Amino acid sequence: MRAIADQEKQVFQRTGISNAMAQPYFHNILPLASERDKKTLILWGIKDFTKRFGHAPQGMWLPETAMDLASLEAMAEQGIQYTILAPWQAKDPLVDTTQPYRVVLNSGKDFFVFFYNSFLSGEISFNPSASENADTFVQDWLIPQMDSLKVDHEKSIMVASDGELYGHHQPFRERFLSYLLDGAVEKNGIQREYPALWLRDHPVEQTVELLENTSWSCHHGIERWRNVCGDAPSATWKKPVREFMNGLADAIDREYEAHLQNLIRDPWELREAYVDVLLGNRVLDEVIAEHAAPTLTPGQQALVRLLLEAEYDRLRMFASDAWFFYDLDRIELLNTLKYAAHAAGLVEQATGHNPTEGVVDILAQAHSEVSSMSGDIAFLGYLKSFEMKLDQASR
Repeated sequence: MRAIADQEKQVFQRTGISNAMAQPYFHNILPLASERDKKTLILWGIKDFTKRFGHAPQGMWLPETAMDLASLEAMAEQGIQYTILAPWQAKDPLVDTTQPYRVVLNSGKDFFVFFYNSFLSGEISFNPSASENADTFVQDWLIPQMDSLKVDHEKSIMVASDGELYGHHQPFRERFLSYLLDGAVEKNGIQREYPALWLRDHPVEQTVELLENTSWSCHHGIERWRNVCGDAPSATWKKPVREFMNGLADAIDREYEAHLQNLIRDPWELREAYVDVLLGNRVLDEVIAEHAAPTLTPGQQALVRLLLEAEYDRLRMFASDAWFFYDLDRIELLNTLKYAAHAAGLVEQATGHNPTEGVVDILAQAHSEVSSMSGDIAFLGYLKSFEMKLDQASR
């Protein structure tokens, strides 16, 4: 992380432009998030970026590039200027990916999208031979692709791939990437470019219409994260898990708002400010005191602390990987059930009310094809474990 921040600092000092992008704080599918959650996740992501890099971001990468116009509006409202999308997220199937576009938002704010080159991105991501040698990649993949794109303006060729490809999925590919950017492209007269730098130096003249509720990793829109789709046609567990999480989140939010409305001037502004505590910028009691309506008693402060922690887990229980794969009995889904159980347990500890009533039964419809596990049994097991730890701590 220090190396990433150091190189970004050098670029920023040299150009006045960042080559880094922020992202929402958790890896949640934003089109499936409420308007309030969109705002919190985007604000927290901006704060996290600013803490790491020392200045505000211009761009934001959306998890799985999943988008709707409300998410773009929420980013623009917080000063984000651009994002990156897959070419099939444009309404025009022949969209020119060599230039960015302006998106017309209802708010009238400027917002831009870059589309990555799907051929080059797919080759680097899924064809190991493409990334074995940077010089060969430039000669046999990049230059022919650039030459094939017949446009009468300066071309921006963007390649998008998962970071874990480089050295994790494919050994030594971090060396490929390093030499590609620090040698191979320059030898061939190709200029390295950053989206924010391109926006500074090139006017954006074209507008584009987007297909809402789409992503780069599901060709069925965003169904992969809420229901059965062609990517996981037998994963009938996804819908009840999503419905359970939505119901639990609503119940937690009701408890949060009801118990804080007479203590905190705006409970949701407090949740937004909570990220300063998570990042180590401020002390929690100071943040609470700043937002408190009356002076709080120690018991009231403890209530606020527990409910803020519950909101933290209630936000991260929607992390996208829980729904990405084929079966229920995987670490990704089990982790989010742990977050959900922790959030529910904290709410009950704080208020005496059980937020799972009326929603936990939905999980009984979610079954693993690999094991005999069902969602409700796993969740209740985690909730019981949390309660046992509380009981031991109180003795």
